Amino acid sequence: MKRIVATSTARPEKLGALNIVRALPNSQTSGVGPIIFLDHISETKLVAGQMPPPNGSFAHPHKGIATFSYLLKGEVVHFDSNGGHGTVKAGGVQWMNAGNGIVHDEGMPKSLREQGGDFHAFQFWVNLPAKNKAEAPGYMPLQAEDLPVIPLDGDVGTLKVLLGEFAGRTSPIPAFTDQFIWHINLKPGASLSLPTTDGNEYGGYLPEGRAVISQTEVAAREFFAFGSDDSGIVIHNPTSDAIDVMIFGGEPYREPVVSHGPFVMNTEDEIHQAYADFRAGKYGTIDYHGQSV
Repeated sequence: MKRIVATSTARPEKLGALNIVRALPNSQTSGVGPIIFLDHISETKLVAGQMPPPNGSFAHPHKGIATFSYLLKGEVVHFDSNGGHGTVKAGGVQWMNAGNGIVHDEGMPKSLREQGGDFHAFQFWVNLPAKNKAEAPGYMPLQAEDLPVIPLDGDVGTLKVLLGEFAGRTSPIPAFTDQFIWHINLKPGASLSLPTTDGNEYGGYLPEGRAVISQTEVAAREFFAFGSDDSGIVIHNPTSDAIDVMIFGGEPYREPVVSHGPFVMNTEDEIHQAYADFRAGKYGTIDYHGQSV
């Protein structure tokens, strides 16, 4: 089986009402395949009136990546300068291809802001190939029912295909390389053997609980990366509760990577140009008028 060769545990940091765990990048790992960023917004009970409406105060640019948000609990509303707008509920995902430049804003819908409730989410950044960094932006929201959920052999749990493919089932989210994000829910005491593809990179994250992954003990809020030798990943749940495990990665990113703030490009000159274009207003502005917030 593949062995874990790097681990990192992060502490939650407060951002307004939310607790954010920066799982990737970390001191051990800069990326897994094209996945270069993972924030875990740990489960929070929001109080009525605690969150402001999307009004531009959180709006910010991106270029050269696709952002990928996955909601376990709560709802999120999205606006962007390319005209993208949508609300994603628990179990759904939203994908935004920043392409050659975009400004976006995210927040809670009116019902969650006014009534309060639970919120729990993940956000990934997927590094785009150089040719796709020059393309026009795009946005796609999907609800829980739009994503494949595969019962695992032996009735040990389920695997939800958020990005990429597993066992012949494919996520509707566009993928420009061989890339994947899987959400595994494993029953108490159960074990799972995952096949792997030669040449791909594999990593994962355990948001809560405990697990034994390829014979290594993994704790809550711990990121782990696998070595390139051997094949297959074995996940065991030693606890009396079901656990969630995120497994992600894909084809190695072989182009140069230069990142600064919200921009991920291939050269320093491209980073400078990304900032210049944003300051010149070339990414456009968000039109909130007439949209449900």
